[in-house]
Amino acid sequence: MKKTLSIALTSAMAVSMFSSVAFGKTSSDYSDLSQLDSATKAKFDAMISAGIFDGMTETTFGLKSQMNRAQFAKVAALLLKLPVNSGLRVSSYTDVSTYDQANGYALPYIEALKTAGITEGTSAWTYDPAGQVTKQELAAFLVRILGKQTEAESMTLTDGSVSNWAKGYVALAQQLKLVPETVGAFEGQMPATRELLVTGAYEAKQQYVPDKVSLIGAQAIGASKVKVWVNDLLDTKKASFMLSKGTMSVPVQATWSDDGKWAILEASSPLSEGDYTAEISGIDTTSVLRKDVHFSVQKEQVTELKFVNPSDTIASSTSASIKVKALNQYGETASQDASNFTATAAGSAPTDITKDEWGNLVLVVNSQMKDYIPVTVYLKNQNLNVSRSFKVGNAPILSYLEPNKLTYSGGKTRLINIGDTATVTLNLFDQYGNPVTKKQWDNGEVTAKSMMPDIMPDNPNLEIVKAGADLSPTDLFDTNGNPRFEVKLIGKPDKQSTHQVTIYSENAYATVSVDVD
Repeated sequence: MKKTLSIALTSAMAVSMFSSVAFGKTSSDYSDLSQLDSATKAKFDAMISAGIFDGMTETTFGLKSQMNRAQFAKVAALLLKLPVNSGLRVSSYTDVSTYDQANGYALPYIEALKTAGITEGTSAWTYDPAGQVTKQELAAFLVRILGKQTEAESMTLTDGSVSNWAKGYVALAQQLKLVPETVGAFEGQMPATRELLVTGAYEAKQQYVPDKVSLIGAQAIGASKVKVWVNDLLDTKKASFMLSKGTMSVPVQATWSDDGKWAILEASSPLSEGDYTAEISGIDTTSVLRKDVHFSVQKEQVTELKFVNPSDTIASSTSASIKVKALNQYGETASQDASNFTATAAGSAPTDITKDEWGNLVLVVNSQMKDYIPVTVYLKNQNLNVSRSFKVGNAPILSYLEPNKLTYSGGKTRLINIGDTATVTLNLFDQYGNPVTKKQWDNGEVTAKSMMPDIMPDNPNLEIVKAGADLSPTDLFDTNGNPRFEVKLIGKPDKQSTHQVTIYSENAYATVSVDVD
């Protein structure tokens, strides 16, 4: 289907949407429906009473009027049972507004389609609500409602008035009587009328098998994350997902929303660019109408660079740290390796550029003998950079500690056997809120660095792994230069206990709980 209109319309309609209601308008309220035969009027009554269609005026339905993209959005959202925020007043598209007297009503429906990854705008910022929907686009939409996309792709048509991508859809739609068969050309690129949409949607409803689950959309929401929507409730404890790109399977972990209407599929690494299929499994196949949905993934791109130091002041040091976050198109920390970036600091290259465990770029610069140090970071081979001038303060003082992670040896959850250790990684910060590094420690630049460990309540079976009374640099930093300390079980305990282990410096301390069994 035309990409600007739809990329994943793949669901089923709910029977309840077409049930009659006791009150409201009917076909008899509209003068231009009076000449329809009784069978056709019944179709219109079903659609009108379900609230899917309104008249163009109080007395005119607009039978032969062209269907626009705003009308399409409302019909699609209601047929696919998408969650619609009726109170929404602001659109993500610049040309969709509640102040638009003709099409403003469609704002929440347009946003529902976008959120579900079902339709795209005509550009990143525009939807074109007044734009036309062609007959071949409508045919494809109706076929996908019935979950027959694969069947359509195996069919063909000799009609030259239909675009190549739509030939199979039009052929199947005619065969299923979703659109009328024609003696001559179908004229697939002509605008669809409201009459054609009403009758086609009604015919699709007649062929729908009730009480079946369908995937209705999928969209990449992160470099390694995909959001998948279902049309109805299912047993999320049994349901599982498979993600594939062509013949290649991509393992994912699924996390369901509380209402069971969508799930987040997360891969272990960023998804490469291309076309993907998400498929649901693990549930009774007889209860599934549409088990898979197709979507596209763009290559991860860095779209923004920003400094994340807490202030514009850094310590005077041969190894001062400056941090930069690279964000991708999803607003996440980008996964690109540090080698993809370069930088200058006061006209020279940094001593080093690495990435920390949170994915931030860490620039190590020599800030000594300077009052200010201008820094610019570049993304290689792209016109993207960020600059900031940092003021140089005093020598670094260890001013703040915080525990980062607690890990027990052997994958355990507590100290059990003699020799077991609990490793606590630390974050060390100077007076400006920037990291204190091993190089600064080794170079004697940190003016307050005495580290004293303490265990409460005292336990002779526990010891802090250290070389002397204090934690020496060898005790405090691992081979990668990351600060941490270890608590070791040296004797078999009599009972379970929890101990508060505190590391003190002259100006700060950090405490963590260690469990012993």
